Amino acid sequence: MAVRVMEQRLGSVPWLVVRGPADEAFTSLGAYLGTEIRAVVEGLPSLARLRRYVASEPGQGWFAAVRRATQSRFPGPWAELTALAAGARVPVDDLALLNFRGDLGVVEPAAADDGAGCSDLAWRRQRSFLAHNEDEPDFFAGRCALLTLALDGQPPVAMFAKPGFLPGTTFTVTGAGLVWGIDHMQARSPGPGAGRHFIARGLQLTASSVDQAISYLGEHPSAGGFAYTIGDRAGRIVTVESSAGQHAWREVGADSPVGWHTNHGRYVTGTAASPQGTSLDRGKILAALDIPAAEPEPSWFLRVLTSPPPEGVRAEPADAGRTTTLCTFVADLTRDQATIAVQDAAPVTVPMSSLTS
Repeated sequence: MAVRVMEQRLGSVPWLVVRGPADEAFTSLGAYLGTEIRAVVEGLPSLARLRRYVASEPGQGWFAAVRRATQSRFPGPWAELTALAAGARVPVDDLALLNFRGDLGVVEPAAADDGAGCSDLAWRRQRSFLAHNEDEPDFFAGRCALLTLALDGQPPVAMFAKPGFLPGTTFTVTGAGLVWGIDHMQARSPGPGAGRHFIARGLQLTASSVDQAISYLGEHPSAGGFAYTIGDRAGRIVTVESSAGQHAWREVGADSPVGWHTNHGRYVTGTAASPQGTSLDRGKILAALDIPAAEPEPSWFLRVLTSPPPEGVRAEPADAGRTTTLCTFVADLTRDQATIAVQDAAPVTVPMSSLTS
C-alpha cells in the first residue's frame, strides 16, 4: 500500500494524517512539506548561527560526537530524518544540525530569538490535566501543523509538528493513552548521549505506560536536555528531566496538585536558565498560582497559558526577541478531551483518543 498524506483542519490548524508503510512515510512527508522545510533551511536565523558554530571547535567536535551516537543508537529515527531530508530535497546535514540544536552546548553569542521556550502546567487531584505551551521564533507562525502518524507496524501517535524537525519534540498523544509535553533545557556541557530529538521520537515508539517512559529515559541518556511532563489515562502524571546523562523525576500530586516546568533544570544540574530568556520569570508565575479550591476546568489552564505576563506565561514577540507561543494544548486526562488553541484562534476541543484513531 502506498503512503497516503491526508490534510484536513482542526479549527484553524492544518491536520495531516499519514498512513502506510513506515519505511516510505517520511520521504512522502518530506515531499509534502518540502516548501516549508526548505524555507526553514534557507531562512531560519538560528540555523545560520549553528552552521557558523560547528565550523570550528568546540561545536565541530560536539556535532560529530552526537551524530555518531545518534546513528549507532537510534538507526530508525535517524533513517526517518534522512528520508525527510530526501523528500524535501534538502541536505541531511542541515536537518541534523537543526535537530541537534540543543545538544551542542551553549552557542555563543546566545541570541534572544533562539526559541528556547515552552511551559508545562499539570494538575492531579480528583481530576488530572496536562497542559503545554509550544514557544518558538515567530518565523514558525503559520508553518506548523497537527500531525498524526498511523504507520504500518508502529503505534499511532499525534503531535504538533514543526517543519524540518523530527516529529515528537512538542506535545504527543499516543494510541496507548500516554500524553506528554517537552520543554527545552540547555545543557552547558553536552553529555556523550544521542540527540534528544531522536530519543523523544524513540519514546513515541516504545512506551505504553508512565513507568516504561521513566525507565526508557533513564536508559537512553541524551547529549542535551529535555524535561518531559508525562500523563496517562488513569490520571498519573510525572515530570522527568533528562540532560547530559543525568536523569531525575518527580510525581505530580505527591505534595501539591499543581506541577509545572519551564526551561531550566529543577532536579538536575548544569541546565541553568538562559540570561536572555524568560524561564525563571515564567517559573515564578506558575509557582505562585493560586490553587483552585474545586477541580479546575480546561479554561483555567488556557487562561494561564494564553495570558501574557504577569497574569500568565504566553510568549509574545518583542524587539528583544522573536519568541512567540505558537500553540497551547490542554489534555483533560480524566475525560479524554484535548483542547488546542493556535495563537489567537478560538480553541477547539475534541476527544483526545480521536487524534490517534
